[in-house]
Amino acid sequence: MPEVLSQAEIDSLLTAVSTGKVEGTASADTGSKNEDRADTKNQNWIAYDLTSHEKIVRNKLVALQSIHERFSRLFRSSLGQYLKRPVSVNLNRIDFMIFGDYLQNLILPASVNIVSMPQLKGSLLYIVSSKLTYALVDAYYGGTERPFAKIGTRDEFTSIENNMIKKVSQIAIKDLADAWKLNYPISFKYERTETNPHFIGTVHPSELVAVLSIDVEFETLSGPCIIVLQLDPLEKIQEHLGFNVVGDFNMDKKEWRSHWINELMTTEMLVQVELGATTKTLQEIEYFEAGSVIPLTQDTVAPLTVYVQGLPRMQGMMGNVRGNLAVRMTETLKPKDSQEGEGND
Repeated sequence: MPEVLSQAEIDSLLTAVSTGKVEGTASADTGSKNEDRADTKNQNWIAYDLTSHEKIVRNKLVALQSIHERFSRLFRSSLGQYLKRPVSVNLNRIDFMIFGDYLQNLILPASVNIVSMPQLKGSLLYIVSSKLTYALVDAYYGGTERPFAKIGTRDEFTSIENNMIKKVSQIAIKDLADAWKLNYPISFKYERTETNPHFIGTVHPSELVAVLSIDVEFETLSGPCIIVLQLDPLEKIQEHLGFNVVGDFNMDKKEWRSHWINELMTTEMLVQVELGATTKTLQEIEYFEAGSVIPLTQDTVAPLTVYVQGLPRMQGMMGNVRGNLAVRMTETLKPKDSQEGEGND
């Protein structure tokens, strides 16, 4: 915890700002503290908190920022359709801390929605603050923002407020699953809702968690919601979270696959059949005239090579169909054979 300055130290700092000189204080303790600080500045070392792993974890989980920014965009659209009014949803900040420390600063009442991640054997908490709950009720049923000081001292929510929280939480969980798809598809399952944080049970107070603060605003109404994410289960998919993925997440993979198959099937390709080949010198070619016979290296009963876009892909036999020359396919060349045929060309 940072040290709190005494009144004498505050007066000394204000005097130093105005005069440019640091004067001694009346307290002997204050003077000794200033001397200790001066000695500390002269020492060639940096204080490090061994209990802080924020920088290490943040570098390993770079994708959390982009994933929850995508969630903010999806949630903005879904919540706007539900409330029938424009909504602004923005990711405010990401903090890494011990879960027990976060619970000590949690403002009650708050709705803690417990969501499990069966694939990772972990869970996350979607916390709807009381201010956001009151704002959602006012926005849905009509009204203006009520003074938070007058309604923030209640111990629990009403049935109407609980129903609103459940509907909004279901929307958020669906959008959260869609936001994760680009990095790693995770299925989320709603378990239950708790108003007393001591009854959560799925996250130990000593665990390191990521706390994502998301601001929700619509006209004059606003309030925050919080996502608390367990970090230990994410170690299994750490390789998927070390980089940001940018792409379109509105179209399913099956739709993309069907789209590209249709595009490929309508693509025109050049198909050629080589009847034979020979090698002649320029002097021999000079004596060519009408009626000259050029023998080819291809036997009349040997299979012909079929080229697709200049690459040997199939073999077939020469034939005749309704008075037209044709080739009947007899064999498909393997990729290795295709590469050898390409090299011989």
